[in-house]
Amino acid sequence: MTEPTQPGHESGEPMTTEQPGGERRPRLGVRLFGLALVIISVTLATYLVVAYFAFESGRAAAVAQASTSRAEQINRQIELAREDLVEGSVNLARTRLEWVLTQEPANGVASSLLSEIAAGQAAPPPEPTEEPAPAATDEPLEADASDAQPELQAIRRMVAAKDWEGALPALLAFRQQFPDYQRNDTDRLLYDTYVALGLKHVNSDKIEMGLNYFSQAERLGTLPQEALDYRAWADLYFQGIAYSGVNWQIASGYWRDLCAAAPFFKNACERFDTALEGYGDQLAYLEDWCPAVPIYQEAWNRNPTEKLQNKLSLAREGCANATPVPITGTLPLTGTAPITDTAPSPGEPGG
Repeated sequence: MTEPTQPGHESGEPMTTEQPGGERRPRLGVRLFGLALVIISVTLATYLVVAYFAFESGRAAAVAQASTSRAEQINRQIELAREDLVEGSVNLARTRLEWVLTQEPANGVASSLLSEIAAGQAAPPPEPTEEPAPAATDEPLEADASDAQPELQAIRRMVAAKDWEGALPALLAFRQQFPDYQRNDTDRLLYDTYVALGLKHVNSDKIEMGLNYFSQAERLGTLPQEALDYRAWADLYFQGIAYSGVNWQIASGYWRDLCAAAPFFKNACERFDTALEGYGDQLAYLEDWCPAVPIYQEAWNRNPTEKLQNKLSLAREGCANATPVPITGTLPLTGTAPITDTAPSPGEPGG
């Protein structure tokens, strides 16, 4: 008898049986692997897009913060310049307005006020209000008073031309030779000369010389507000210099006040920025992360840089991870008996 053959299978050929899923398993693995790659690619692309927009948002926020801070400072200096003009402190008003134009050259208000100053719409210098204190002088030289008038006229011309360096020695020599000749006039000329020289040097590298001229002028009359302001700013400057690099916390306080009142004086605001960062660095070095956060934040608000952003992020992370150390009544060493006030009895060691 012959064995039946299955349809589609030729006689004499061995039968092969296909196992279900034998070829599907590799294909399924490939598909899963491809799907995983797609998911990873989409996730990575999404992360990069989010990171990019976060970076752009942070940069835009930094630019906006810097612009806001600068605008506030510029408006404040224009307001102070107007007050200076009312008080007759023309030179100080001009200095403020020139600083504004260095920050914002297209500022129309500052340009207009400077034009008014240039046009001569300014108050004259204040009159001395106190009599000069008597001072010991050398015996005056004998001289003919008829020679005094032309010399005094020459000195007046030097003062009018603002030749302060030439006027000062000429005035001192004239007062020694003619101590009583038109004393009120020579007092006024000498006062104006001292004040002008003080203002010239106090905002330069010769601050001490400027302060000395203010002291000389104060002997002849009350100093104008402009000179008093510069004297106060110079004091803040010297205090800030003394504490910078030693105690940044105290130094930042002095630079803060000076930056707010006179940002044009001795790079006060740049020094304030340096002091804030230095103070934050001191706290970070001591791992006082939480106090460092607002310091770095203020420094970043004023000068948003990537360096400060990294320091701020590090301080925030350190503050978030900081845990307070619990204070308990347990002894620091375990397995030991507590110390008591009981004195050793006789016969015991130490008794």
